[in-house]
Amino acid sequence: MDKTDKRILAILERNGRISAAELGRQIGLSRTAVQDRMTRLEAEGTIISYGARIASTHNELIRAILFVTISVRPCDEALNWLAQQEGVQEVLSLSGEIDAIVKCAVPDVESLSRLNDRIGANKLISSSNSNIILRQIN
Repeated sequence: MDKTDKRILAILERNGRISAAELGRQIGLSRTAVQDRMTRLEAEGTIISYGARIASTHNELIRAILFVTISVRPCDEALNWLAQQEGVQEVLSLSGEIDAIVKCAVPDVESLSRLNDRIGANKLISSSNSNIILRQIN
């Protein structure tokens, strides 16, 4: 599994119904190349089904939780912007000292670093702290 496969999995995990053409536009591949990769990932058992449920034994994505403090009120603009960032799976709005929890899955540490930088640089955000998920117990 290469970096491109990991990017495909991260996007599919966020939106399992995305078209191959749109996925290709987002990662810079043709629709056919994306479909070939997805077919291979299905055959290998990495992609189990669509809403893309990814087998944990094949999941090499870096998962993290970001604790975000928003600098503007109301928070809707910032929350919506966060939800649109590549790699973001879910945004939870909170009461209290932390305004939002952002769940993300990215192909590698460099992608997490870029996501952190992008979030931290936005004028809507006053602070962000990320924590990599080591394991999930169901």
